[in-house]
Amino acid sequence: MKKILLILSIPIFVFLSCTKDKNESPVSPPASDTLSVGWKKIPIKDSGFLDIFFINNTGFTAGINIFKSSDGGENWSKLILPSGLASTPLFNLTMGSAMNAIFISPTQLVITHNGGASFSIKPTPDPALTDIFFTDSTVAYAVGSSVWKTIDAGDNWKKLYDFALPGAWSSIFFTSGQTGWVSRKTGVYKTLNGGMDWQRTNTDTFNLDQGGAIFFLNSDTGYISNNISIERTVNGGASWNKVFACSNSTYHDIHFVSANVGYITDGPSIFKTTDGGNTWTKVVALAASITNSLIELHFTDPNHGWACGAKGPILKFNQ
Repeated sequence: MKKILLILSIPIFVFLSCTKDKNESPVSPPASDTLSVGWKKIPIKDSGFLDIFFINNTGFTAGINIFKSSDGGENWSKLILPSGLASTPLFNLTMGSAMNAIFISPTQLVITHNGGASFSIKPTPDPALTDIFFTDSTVAYAVGSSVWKTIDAGDNWKKLYDFALPGAWSSIFFTSGQTGWVSRKTGVYKTLNGGMDWQRTNTDTFNLDQGGAIFFLNSDTGYISNNISIERTVNGGASWNKVFACSNSTYHDIHFVSANVGYITDGPSIFKTTDGGNTWTKVVALAASITNSLIELHFTDPNHGWACGAKGPILKFNQ
């Protein structure tokens, strides 16, 4: 289930009913939150959040509103949004620096160059645009029906590449200024020349109609999610293998902090691997409620991470 459709198909942040994987027996949800050592819930009053991102101790989280933290997520301040902003939620955000951040809505980009003190609004260069990735403080790539590049932190965009077939939810990830990956309905694509050309990898073994997240450690090893599983490649996309069968049919985020240690979201839970995805341990389980689904997670290093959910929970990891 694509994150943007989760937002737009029903009233604000109320999720469609999730289905269990047909090969798994139902699991009784916990009566209260279960958080492993290092994790805690940060109280914050809002409708819910669809993305969270940090650089060092400065971070933003966004949904209907934008909040900012300057102390590693302990405290959050609601920011004043610019006039002319559409009422649809901001479903994705990314940062190039503590000053430069871009927030995505279905029709607009919301951009700050001063850490959220003020914002500008620009129409999205691509009506299907769903994800943006910074490779340095001002250079970023965006993906929708096409791939776009900015060198001024979002003020201006240049089209680099058109995909032959339309796609719905697309995700983009770069491991360097030249090597990047795009996941979309029609497959996973790789560039070796800074987005000018893209080649489709072998993803025929799994369904990307319900797209999710993509995360690569290097040019060979990467992970991708759809609505029911996490897949891994160790040969640059030539082949993929399922490493996790999800219990909740929803958007699953992925973030690795080293070659072996990584995290994924699965509905109201977060799982951790310490062996590159071969085995997983549940480290967060929120109390029973479909509205407690965790949407995004982000780590700045192995000891500092955050997650956010559709009904308001913000989680912080500090170890």
